Formats: sequence, C-alpha cells, structure tokens
Amino acid sequence: MKAKLEQLGIGDIDIAPGKSGQFDVTVDGKLAYSRYQTGRFPTDDEVDALVEA
Repeated sequence: MKAKLEQLGIGDIDIAPGKSGQFDVTVDGKLAYSRYQTGRFPTDDEVDALVEA
C-alpha cells in the first residue's frame, strides 16, 4: 500500500505494523486509515480516497 500511495504522489507516508497484523496509515502526520478501527484492509477505492484527502 505504501508504494501505491507514494506512486500517486501522497506526501510523507508512514505505515506502522501493530499486533495481529493491524496497521495505521498516516499521511503528513495525520491518521488516514486504521485497520484496527475498521477490522479490514482498505479497498482500492479507499486507497484512492486517501490521495484525494
């Protein structure tokens, strides 16, 4: 996912692994997606929405 977001021109990206495979995606220091909160990986549409945010 990080490579896709970087390819799309998103700013500073950090993907932090957590317990049980969950992770948070932060963009420019702001939480953009949390598998912990959703209980699943993001869809392609959700990844695209991170770019637009």
